Amino acid sequence: MSEAVAQASQVETLLLVNVLTSPEKLIHASPRIQAQVIAEARYFNMLAQLKYVCEQANIWYQLPLRVKQHIQSAEHSFKNQKRQLEIEHEAIKEALKDIPCTWVYLKGAAYQMLALPAFYGRLMNDVDILVPEDQLTAIEAALSEHGWVHKTLTDYDEKFYREWSQEIPPLRHFSRQTELDVHFNILPKRLSQSPESAFLLAQTQQLKGEDKAATLTPAALLLHSAIHLFYESEYHKGIRDLFDIHLLINEFGNNNAFWNQLTLLQDQLGNAECTFYALHFSEAIYHTAIPEHIKTYYLDHKPNILAFTLTEPAFHYAFTSMYPLHHHAGHHRALSTLYIRGHYKRLPIYKLIPHLIKKSLFKLLPEKKEANMFD
Repeated sequence: MSEAVAQASQVETLLLVNVLTSPEKLIHASPRIQAQVIAEARYFNMLAQLKYVCEQANIWYQLPLRVKQHIQSAEHSFKNQKRQLEIEHEAIKEALKDIPCTWVYLKGAAYQMLALPAFYGRLMNDVDILVPEDQLTAIEAALSEHGWVHKTLTDYDEKFYREWSQEIPPLRHFSRQTELDVHFNILPKRLSQSPESAFLLAQTQQLKGEDKAATLTPAALLLHSAIHLFYESEYHKGIRDLFDIHLLINEFGNNNAFWNQLTLLQDQLGNAECTFYALHFSEAIYHTAIPEHIKTYYLDHKPNILAFTLTEPAFHYAFTSMYPLHHHAGHHRALSTLYIRGHYKRLPIYKLIPHLIKKSLFKLLPEKKEANMFD
């Protein structure tokens, strides 16, 4: 992966990336550049994270007042979201109190529930939980009784969730309007690469003071983040998800046990190509420190030369140029490559072609557009 860093230096990266990797650049930047960094960070929902980044670099109090004010405004949104998550947590506990199972917070909700310092300011789009598949019917009914209702979907999307997804259709609380995604696996259940549904439920740690609420262990957090990111088909906020991976490695990577557990779980979980990509681009873009023996391990899982040649530039574009001012002539080619790749990884070819046709037709009908797993 060492060549990735050299490649990265040849690509014009987001100003935000420059600040995330070298925060002191924000002090010496012109007001115009500072304004663009703020705009990029806001666009990717990462503005509040600059508070922690700058504090860790001991430059927070050297920033101009106008820059700090923008960041502090985003920080208020983060604090409000943390309070809202506490409310949702208590509501989920009440709804599931009579169901004999543990639920596992995923992604942004997990980082907030664990109160990992490096994730201070990290906003989330919704609350994601992982539950046992054999309790799914009871859990869905209990949540419904406590005010969570399914978002309106087309009949086609409803059927697709039920037959091909790793989660039930998304829920929204009727009064609080908060969104909840209930997963029973981390990949669509019909995929040959999908792990046993109970596998990740065994890789958990109970939250402090909780009997039934948990998060994944550190190594499993990284593997889930990698699989989630590199099974996607759209990368509008990919830079933030890749930064999550960088932060997880910085948080836990000084412990050799973390890396040992990572490869042990990887051998059981499969999908090592996703983690190869995650480490490759985290090193290339955020200069993440990764032990040599781990890079050697994942080089054995590097995609074949044709797949890598097609996808590496597209991913690099997605992680460096998704802010509108950075779009260039290769924009649509890169996004189309990743869009087709993501769908191909999630669907067999006999299902992929009619699915893409149907989704294209739905996009021609404005009244049919709904948020769903693939759009």
